[in-house]
Amino acid sequence: MPEDVTDSESPQTTGDAEHVGNRIRQLRQAKDLSAKDLASRAGLTASYISRIENAKVSPTVATLGRVVQAMGETFASLFEDAQAEGPVVRAHDRLPLHSQGVDDYRVTPAWAARLVVVESVIEPGQASGPNPHTHPGDEECVLVMDGQLTVWLDGNEHLLGPGDSATYLCRLPHRWRNSGRESSRVLWIITPAIY
Repeated sequence: MPEDVTDSESPQTTGDAEHVGNRIRQLRQAKDLSAKDLASRAGLTASYISRIENAKVSPTVATLGRVVQAMGETFASLFEDAQAEGPVVRAHDRLPLHSQGVDDYRVTPAWAARLVVVESVIEPGQASGPNPHTHPGDEECVLVMDGQLTVWLDGNEHLLGPGDSATYLCRLPHRWRNSGRESSRVLWIITPAIY
């Protein structure tokens, strides 16, 4: 049954949602998919896809992942960064992807296919979503640089602080939440580069 995830999403308030919504619409149209087709593939409702595309909601990272995967794309397609040609990615060239209190910055160049590293700044209380999820890929590692992050791996809760990491299979049900009072800065390392 298609899911309308309004209970776990928040209203969008920034122009960054317009960027994400516009990119999703561009990708969907380039693939000649209707909103209904995309919704069916992602397990969402067509009205929810419309709200994303029109910047009416800020989907969680997990929901965005379902949408881009349903189009056969990766998160990299949402970044539109032009720094993809060389091996060096300058901090000032990284374009953020904003999603419900989480700012993601792709650290590796877009051409990298075997590995992706994403830096996330996660506001207090923000999470991947209320339910555990899985995603394509082999392995994932999260390394907390600043703040803290609670990670649930196959139902087991782990509180991570600065310097702590957790590594797990992408097919293992997992979720995360910044349960601290300050922003958290984490690195996600995923193989292959699905983000």
